[in-house]
Amino acid sequence: MDAAIVNQTDSATFLRALEGALRDRTSSSALGLIVASVENLDHLKSVFGHGKALPLMTRLAEKLRAMIGTEDTVIRFGDAKFGIVVRELKNEGHLVLAANKILRGIKNSFDISDASLEAQMRIGATASRECSNDPDTILQQAETALLAARLDNKDFLLYEPGQTSRLKSAYGMEKEIEMALEHGEISMFYQPKVAAANRRPVGAEALMRWSCPSRGFVPPDVFIPVADETGQIESLTWFGIKAALRQCKDWSDRWGPLSVAINVTPSLVERGDLPELLNNLKGLWDVPAEQITIEVTENALMRPDESFAQLSALRETGARVSIDDFGTGYSSLSYFNSIPADELKIDKSFVMKMLDDDGYASIVRTIINLAHDFGLQVTAEGVENRATADALAALDCDYLQGYYFSRPLPQAEFITWLSTYEP
Repeated sequence: MDAAIVNQTDSATFLRALEGALRDRTSSSALGLIVASVENLDHLKSVFGHGKALPLMTRLAEKLRAMIGTEDTVIRFGDAKFGIVVRELKNEGHLVLAANKILRGIKNSFDISDASLEAQMRIGATASRECSNDPDTILQQAETALLAARLDNKDFLLYEPGQTSRLKSAYGMEKEIEMALEHGEISMFYQPKVAAANRRPVGAEALMRWSCPSRGFVPPDVFIPVADETGQIESLTWFGIKAALRQCKDWSDRWGPLSVAINVTPSLVERGDLPELLNNLKGLWDVPAEQITIEVTENALMRPDESFAQLSALRETGARVSIDDFGTGYSSLSYFNSIPADELKIDKSFVMKMLDDDGYASIVRTIINLAHDFGLQVTAEGVENRATADALAALDCDYLQGYYFSRPLPQAEFITWLSTYEP
């Protein structure tokens, strides 16, 4: 079949086209399916109107067509969803390369009425196997990978069998999160942060924990993405900030100035009202701004035009900004020196392997040196033994955090830790 774009259609028509592609392939070849969703279509409609935003999807289909192989097909189904049938699939790595090419390609803005905009896309993909030649099954697998990508706040995920059970586990969680806040099932835990030079406590990171009567312990990496997707992340974050500032005030009254770090999702950073809220709350609890750190993941930097202004506004409140899980995202060195932040946190995946692997040790050393060159402090996560702590101190890392010092603790246990800890 020649390269083609099939204009907007429905799911049933798309399934028939997929069935035809499966039928036409040779017995030895695999077929891949990419489902790409434009996540910000509602925003584009509200800003530019339906009449200008929807034709953009047709132009986007043309851009997608230019990025894929000559034998492949782009099919638009629904307002802002595209199915890309990849024929003669070599392996799953072929799908990864295609998805990455698409994500890079749509970074270029479209111009509508002298205004530039960007389609924000998320992708799920699957490869047909001998046991999954049914088009409905293949589409379901790609859609499952897309939903899992939303849940994990990833741009792209390949289908894995475990994703289905995980999504079923998250089903119905929206109402339970609301009830959990009302009934006090969600609490704040605190993991100590110490100075690398003398190992004395300088503060703690505040972390949410949910003990659900019906589900048991629900990991944050499950319920936080669900809350972000359903719009409940705002309520969760306000709860977390208020609790953390209240506890920070208590620590400071008893042990002197100690900081608290609070995690905030990229979606809340981009909203723009976080600085005002933070100003109001720190005044309510009488916590000096310099004792508050707002942590955002490196993914928050992927749209610098939107996020940098909001991070700068947060810093103008006097609070510190920390870039969490640094090294695992897609930050560009081209704007590294302009990131409005005070600190980088090296992801534990590098720190925990640095003593056994020279490559990881080199990454850690490079991040520390680069951050210091640009006036940023550095916290290393995942410090699990004294040898790692000593090695990081020798590299002039500023702060350390990990199980060597303490696991995350409930408030009462954290108070006990502060009372009994000796460097």
